[in-house]
Amino acid sequence: MLALCLPRGLVYPDASRAQVSPATPVGEAIQRIVSSNRHAPQRWPLLSDVATDLRTVYTASRWSPIWTVGDRPTASALKTIAQLTHIDVRGLEPADYDVLSLGRLTQELGVGTAVPVTPAAIAEFDVMLSTAALRALRSLQYGRVSARIAHAQLRFPHDPWDAPSALHQLAVSTDPSQQFDNAEPPYQHYRLLVAALARYRALAGDTVVLRATLRDTTRRRGAPESVATLRRRLDSRVEQITTTLERWRWLPHRFVVPPIIVNIPAFELYAFRGFGDRERDVTRMDVVVGKAFDHKTPVFSGALQYLIFSPYWDVPPSIARKEVLPKARKDLDYLAREAFEIVGLTEQVLPTSYDALDLVAAGRARIRQRPGALNALGGVKFIFPNEFNVYMHDTPAQALFGEARRDFSHGCIRLSRPAELAALLLRDQLGWDSARIATEMHRTTPLQVPLTVPVPVHVVYATAIAREDGSVVFHGDIYGHDRRLRALLQGGYPYPAPDRRP
Repeated sequence: MLALCLPRGLVYPDASRAQVSPATPVGEAIQRIVSSNRHAPQRWPLLSDVATDLRTVYTASRWSPIWTVGDRPTASALKTIAQLTHIDVRGLEPADYDVLSLGRLTQELGVGTAVPVTPAAIAEFDVMLSTAALRALRSLQYGRVSARIAHAQLRFPHDPWDAPSALHQLAVSTDPSQQFDNAEPPYQHYRLLVAALARYRALAGDTVVLRATLRDTTRRRGAPESVATLRRRLDSRVEQITTTLERWRWLPHRFVVPPIIVNIPAFELYAFRGFGDRERDVTRMDVVVGKAFDHKTPVFSGALQYLIFSPYWDVPPSIARKEVLPKARKDLDYLAREAFEIVGLTEQVLPTSYDALDLVAAGRARIRQRPGALNALGGVKFIFPNEFNVYMHDTPAQALFGEARRDFSHGCIRLSRPAELAALLLRDQLGWDSARIATEMHRTTPLQVPLTVPVPVHVVYATAIAREDGSVVFHGDIYGHDRRLRALLQGGYPYPAPDRRP
């Protein structure tokens, strides 16, 4: 049993002042495993991801086992193994947590066995279960693969999490399932997706239901299909759900300010007024994102700081070179017809000429589009500064929102109902009602309006969305990010991590 427990966690001996030595052969065996940073009997034997936490926990227990009493597994140990055995219901893989080996060791340590219990067997069981529990809890808390490994600029703020104390609480708990529940994201849509995962797995494993489904499908579509083919398709959906659950675990468990989330493959934006219990209180709208072939919208996080009503559109140099300049060289009047103007390095507007076009090509001038009906950014843009120069904005090309697949932009995010988002963001500022927002979206000169509090913006990638009616909407892996994440997940523990988790 762990010693010196206080309400806010464990009191850990200071290793810099005194070394805690094992007092028993079992303790010596535990220390050898932990100190070696490797445990060969485990499926993923390298312990670098948990070694520090194991050392902290076992130093606090003076290297005594935490999962056995009198050489027998504790009730908490047996219940924790049961949770790990069925952890697939949470979207993780039981084999990653050595459930078969733990079951075998449990039998070897059981009452009435003929084989003598050795210190090595007790140590193997204890370290294996501690490792499995730590890895499972951390994976539910933060995800197995760090968001910053999958997407370098996706940097969510995270609440601190005391892994050694979490393991201690699990080891002494009468209901370990509660500890696993507490580690999971608290969001309603995560729970809906977990429930959907169970249904899809059950369907994939029920041959009778599959055959009935095939009969109905054949009658409706007239295209016969095999049970094996349908099962493969369902297995693919299960994989899509578990990949999306991994992405959900990257989200913070609490937000200081409700966030704006843009889901790239769903082509949707969600602006929350609250999270957790108020998760249903959300503004939802269609968006257009970057082209899959050559202008992918990056997956990243930012903080929305201000709006610009009736903005100029500063044409990016690459678009100017590839699209605008060739048309202008053929016809100088093209710039005037499209409300473009050429701006010099000192912000003066230059007369349209071939010499001015040469300055643009040389990087000594730029092209911008004036506010108005032709402006590509529409009546308002939303700025969350980032290295990609990506922002959200209105658009005159409203017809694109009628398309099922909406990856048409050069990387920025076009909004179907920008005035509604502006009203939500400015609701705490006096005088900003819908009438004023409509007026400012038709100005002839730009107006910048700062937010009183920056709002988190997370541009994410989730290809499976569960609805409250039990349905699941699946989206295509348009950028191939799911494929890459699955490849990372197949690498096993210890998963790659940046300098600081998560």
